[in-house]
Amino acid sequence: MKLPVDFRLLKERYLGEASRKPWVAEKRLAELAPFLPPDTKEIVRHAVTSLMAYQDPDYALVYLNRVGRYAGSDKAPCAFLASVASRMEERMRYADPPSIAQAALADGGEGSVSPTRRVSFCLCDFAGMLPPNAADTALQVMAYLRLSQRAVVLKFSSQAGWKRHWTEAWALLRYARTYSRRAKTENAWVERWLHMIDRVRASQPEAVMGMVQTADIISGSGADYHRGIANWNVIVDCLVKPVCDGAIAPIDLAAALRVVLHAAADRPEPLVLQGQIDRLIASQPLQLQTA
Repeated sequence: MKLPVDFRLLKERYLGEASRKPWVAEKRLAELAPFLPPDTKEIVRHAVTSLMAYQDPDYALVYLNRVGRYAGSDKAPCAFLASVASRMEERMRYADPPSIAQAALADGGEGSVSPTRRVSFCLCDFAGMLPPNAADTALQVMAYLRLSQRAVVLKFSSQAGWKRHWTEAWALLRYARTYSRRAKTENAWVERWLHMIDRVRASQPEAVMGMVQTADIISGSGADYHRGIANWNVIVDCLVKPVCDGAIAPIDLAAALRVVLHAAADRPEPLVLQGQIDRLIASQPLQLQTA
């Protein structure tokens, strides 16, 4: 019986074989390398290897295409590219159960004793691993039942026996990652981050590094991760975007971002951070000097 779809394509989609081979990403890296500063070149090379292990060569190509926005034969030198490249790789390797399981298995090399990894996730993180339509339904039900932020601790270990089988089963779910709601959400976040970097670069170039560093407030998993995302959105929606849109009086965005990022380092509640930003704008102590 002849299958209606080529078996290789079915294998690639459902059994996890990358649709492209590593040499495709390596070729794109070789094309981009001559236009990268020495410090950035090593960061990007390491990121490509890391992202192929995390997901597949296609995922590494997405990273390289994003780096290519700032480096190329027709691009001016970009002083902040190394900072963008390192942070973008870290965000594209976001923490989810499959990635923690992969890390646990990697730690348990032959003859080594790997400690058990205990990581906290919210129930909404598990819903986010589903395809978008199913995830949206699950998230609505969780929100109605007020269970979205309920914490669940998973344990991963490479020790022989059922613990390793449990960890391997979670690691296999990485093959479904690209079809999940979480992957689409993370992709949208990275794109918005890069978009806001470009807007700040055009309006107040001296504030670009501050905008790049806003990515640092998002890390980890579970409640800490969700609070970081919420605080990042507050910073962009209440400070950076209004400044770029000209919706508020001109201020020194670089100085304002330093103040706000210092406050965000303590992981305040988003409403608290928004109040601090509103007071900062209202007092206007950071008036932009214009000629």
